[in-house]
Amino acid sequence: MDYREECDDKAVRWLFCTHSNEGDWSGNIYDFFCKVRTRMDDEVAVPFANRRDGYRVDRVDVHDALEEALANALAHANYYGRRGILVVKKGKELTISNPGTIRVTKEEFYAGGNSDPRNPNILKMFGFVNVGERAGSGVDKIMTAWKEQNWKKPESDFSEHSDRVTLKLEVGQVVYIPGAADIRNENTDQAEPKPMSKEEKILDYIRQNGSISSQEAADIGGYKSKTGARKLLDKMIANGLIKKAGKGPATKYII
Repeated sequence: MDYREECDDKAVRWLFCTHSNEGDWSGNIYDFFCKVRTRMDDEVAVPFANRRDGYRVDRVDVHDALEEALANALAHANYYGRRGILVVKKGKELTISNPGTIRVTKEEFYAGGNSDPRNPNILKMFGFVNVGERAGSGVDKIMTAWKEQNWKKPESDFSEHSDRVTLKLEVGQVVYIPGAADIRNENTDQAEPKPMSKEEKILDYIRQNGSISSQEAADIGGYKSKTGARKLLDKMIANGLIKKAGKGPATKYII
């Protein structure tokens, strides 16, 4: 069993690594599960503002789904096969791979509810710590959790040649928590921004550049000559929005 955290820097082999043969910890399945699950969800960003019944929400369905994905790999792995369980985290991407092909059809695999674990005793062990209800239930809950957050759909690879099952996940910003927050359509629900008026464009230009000339005002306002721009500038002066500075060709308008 192997867990690695990688980065894009080729000079760095990995940021963190632990495996069951290290010798400084038990190396058993449950301890591996506990060591890895606390690091897998570091990139799951739960907004601080989320509240449910007045209490801070730190854990969402995605966390349970990640635990389920790891427990599934441990319960369905062929521990006599080539290579072992490999979990790799690279930024927001997470790959969980275990030896041994699935023992149900792909349709049953995605639908869930018809599990055939290769190691039922391991599944039973997870049940004692309230993980067993989720482990082996299929990837349907994982798919649902990712869909709720509008994240990239998880990908599964069933390689008969290498006799492995690989699940690829990508996590990110949590945007939906039942009973607490739903900002999935925050951007799409907003009204179209109101076009800036000519006065607003002129004021915005002055704020950025310190002043504006009548020619620049004509260009911004779409006037064919400076006459129309001067009328608008005089109106803005009368309304107390801007001030006139200088005389003749050197005349500028400031706030």
